[in-house]
Amino acid sequence: MGLTSSLYIGRSGLLASQAAIQVAGNNLANISTEGYHRNEISLAAVRANELQRGIFLGNGVQINAITRQVNEALEARLRNAVSDEGGSRVKQDLWSEIEAIENELSEIDISTRMAEFFNSWSQIANNPQDLSLRTLAVEQAETMSDYIRSVRGEFLNLQKRIDDRTANAANAANDLLDRIAQLNQSIALQEGGSPSQAGGLRDQRDLYLSELSEYIDISINEQPSGAIDIFVGSLPIVLGNDNRGISVTTESVNGQLETTVRLAEDSSPLDIKSGELGGLVQFRGVHLENAIETLDTYANAMIYEVNKIHSQSQGLSLLDSALGTTEVIDTAVALNDPSAQIPFEIQHGSFQLHVTQLSTGQRVTQTINVDLDGINAATDTSLDSLAASIDAVANISAVVTSDGRLQITADAQDFQFSFSDDNTGAMAALGVNTFFKGDGAGDIHVNTDLVNDPRYIAVAREHLAGDNRGALAISALRDTGVSTLQGLSLPAYWNRHIEDVSIRTAQAIDQLNADSVVKENLQVQQQSFSGVNADEETIDLMSYQRMYQANARFLNVVDELMQTLISIV
Repeated sequence: MGLTSSLYIGRSGLLASQAAIQVAGNNLANISTEGYHRNEISLAAVRANELQRGIFLGNGVQINAITRQVNEALEARLRNAVSDEGGSRVKQDLWSEIEAIENELSEIDISTRMAEFFNSWSQIANNPQDLSLRTLAVEQAETMSDYIRSVRGEFLNLQKRIDDRTANAANAANDLLDRIAQLNQSIALQEGGSPSQAGGLRDQRDLYLSELSEYIDISINEQPSGAIDIFVGSLPIVLGNDNRGISVTTESVNGQLETTVRLAEDSSPLDIKSGELGGLVQFRGVHLENAIETLDTYANAMIYEVNKIHSQSQGLSLLDSALGTTEVIDTAVALNDPSAQIPFEIQHGSFQLHVTQLSTGQRVTQTINVDLDGINAATDTSLDSLAASIDAVANISAVVTSDGRLQITADAQDFQFSFSDDNTGAMAALGVNTFFKGDGAGDIHVNTDLVNDPRYIAVAREHLAGDNRGALAISALRDTGVSTLQGLSLPAYWNRHIEDVSIRTAQAIDQLNADSVVKENLQVQQQSFSGVNADEETIDLMSYQRMYQANARFLNVVDELMQTLISIV
């Protein structure tokens, strides 16, 4: 061991301190770089030489490793938190949109329209023969119907916006997946199996993974080459440098459009639980569909319950003709057969058909039986057989139109007809002598015959002039439980939906706040572990500077010793 070995020791110190200064400088240069992970240099003593037995002399310092400071478990938790926050933000936004569409915090809403509608029937009950009150009832009903249809239309518009947003999110996610697959290839080539050598590329890939987590919840598995595989649930969507891609499909299922996110390569459905895509698909397929279904159920019950009362009541003028508003698909099957596709329930029982002769005032009543007991399918009442039973009544004709509707007509101008005591719901279900037409929120309208002539609004019972029992019965629907609404009244059913929307909106806000706090805490932890601390780096820089100066001074001393030795020689 001589002065030459000392030169090598000093040289190793200079090189190590230079590298350490570069690492600290690079960290400081990237202190504000998004996605950057701090690098740390590890130095180790060079293996010592044995001068004599049991006595070793060191050979300087060497760079053991330069490593990115990354905690993979913490990074995975942070990605999950980003996904959770993304999904919660979508749900909070969409619940707020539902609230805005229904607008129940104002006086321009379904609840107000419904109250005004029932109030108009209470006013008719006070003066059943006042045409102005009947006209007001029609106007209030049209206003309510228009608003219900507009709310449903806004729901469908929201559905379309969600579909467009889902497609855009899928495209953005696919773009990130392509970039990650390309980086996988670059990292594998640059590192050549040596981990953590392509720090800049890995930082960029981690940044893309974080952005991808905003759209879908993912898990990753790193290969020995440095490339990663990305999974959604148990399905891989990126394998090394191969992006299998994601796609969005919208298809009709049982008459309803369903949106599904799938693996583009083989159309396998992806089980996305969070992120923007997960939040959009779940909200559309569950919460928005439930809101539309609730509105349709409410409107269907409103139509049917009002029509059941109206169809067996009498107006100021009786009927000389009536055309049903419900189109029956199969007129030969029983009325309660699903293939008939009647949107309302018809039960076994009967109703009274009254034929009145205007010139004499004579009224003849005929009981029309509706056989739906299911004992003998051959005798169950179909639309065809019902029309035949009505047609058999004197002075009345009944036919089934080409589009499957029941049409009843008096045979002469001297005759008119009416209905009462209908315990089957058949006339209401078929749309004969009804107040509303349609079967749900999308097509609820006031019967055109009543709009044209309010005298046909049926509020009387037992053909008594000035009777108001029909009007009272419709007014009482605001407090009457309905079987199809789980025993709730029409206002109570809708109010429960409004309360549910309000609660879920508040919960969505709370969940978003909670997820944001979790994400922010994890970001603090991640920065604490991987981020650059200017004070620490400055201290390291000063230490490495002293190291460089000391080694330079050491080399200067060795050089002086060598000059002295040479001068002696």
